[in-house]
Amino acid sequence: MAAYFNSNQLRSSLQELVKQFVSECEECNELSRDCMELLRHNFAAEFVMYDKANGNIEIGIDKSDDFAGYPEIEIYTFSLSEIGKKVDHSFKNNSEDLEFYGKLIGKNKGIGSNSVVLM
Repeated sequence: MAAYFNSNQLRSSLQELVKQFVSECEECNELSRDCMELLRHNFAAEFVMYDKANGNIEIGIDKSDDFAGYPEIEIYTFSLSEIGKKVDHSFKNNSEDLEFYGKLIGKNKGIGSNSVVLM
């Protein structure tokens, strides 16, 4: 069965999914793979890591302008409770990004990653 979303519905569903990710992380003290993929996607990050000791998320973004030598990774840190705000702020509205969000939502809601139709 297919689920139909416009961009506003997709954004709202993504916000609910992020709340679920935060709740799961608080329970098991580990960031889910899907949450890490979402953060990596939205921030074009090289890595995403959850610091269990401090309850913070670290995102490493490559700030290098050229490909010579080692990359210059800038690390951003924020608390687990800020994920919703950060994901909403970094929401992208182009077709490739909306397709990524649709697949992620479909996979986590049990409707199948290919059963989400964007309108």
